[in-house]
Amino acid sequence: MSKKRKISSSENDEPEEEEEEEEEQPTSSIDQSEANDKIVRISETKKKPIPGVIYLSRIPNKMNVTIIRSYFDQYGQTGRIYLQLSKNEGKHKRERGPKYTEGWIEFKSKRDAKLIAKQLNNQQVGGRRRTPWYDDIWNIKYLSKFRWTHLHERFQYENEVRKKRLRQEVLQAKREANLYIENVEKGHKLRKLEKKMKTSSEDLNIREWHYDQQDPYEAAKQRKIKKKDQQQQQSTGLTENLLKQIFPS
Repeated sequence: MSKKRKISSSENDEPEEEEEEEEEQPTSSIDQSEANDKIVRISETKKKPIPGVIYLSRIPNKMNVTIIRSYFDQYGQTGRIYLQLSKNEGKHKRERGPKYTEGWIEFKSKRDAKLIAKQLNNQQVGGRRRTPWYDDIWNIKYLSKFRWTHLHERFQYENEVRKKRLRQEVLQAKREANLYIENVEKGHKLRKLEKKMKTSSEDLNIREWHYDQQDPYEAAKQRKIKKKDQQQQQSTGLTENLLKQIFPS
């Protein structure tokens, strides 16, 4: 009987251990899923390359976006490209196609952009000899800590500055036009007044007064002469009074 009890106890104990193991398994699966998520996140952060931008200070003649993209795709995966049109576009009729002055190229990886800027700077463009840009030289610079959003901000700022300049020029032109109109109106009014004055003076026979300015030197001499005459008259009057008092008649 004792042996059977032991077996039964052992049999009863085993399912309890299995239950405990079954309860511990879900916790281990949760830990594994969290660890896998962390690994995936780390891998994703490592796999995402940081984009880089290079600046072209001069665009070779008759080159456009498609040609530049096909040229630089040989060295690295390109993204967005922007080329600045020249201000003298359309003035020369002999030139065919658009003409660009400068450009920006975004590469998917920062390392490719740096290497391309180092290798191709001050180097011949090359290609086929018949192409017009065969003898041209690249002038490339890598823009550190520069993102494509900075380029958009720059163009927005330039557009705002242009709008302000245009507004100021328009306001200045309006002021000049208003001043010109005011001066013209004043001139018409003055001419009308002059005509009225002429007609009124002819009708009423108004005397016209003419004033001649006196010479200041002559005026000073006349004043001195008048003072001398007055002094002489006063002196003669005093002497006559004294003589009358001394020798009464």
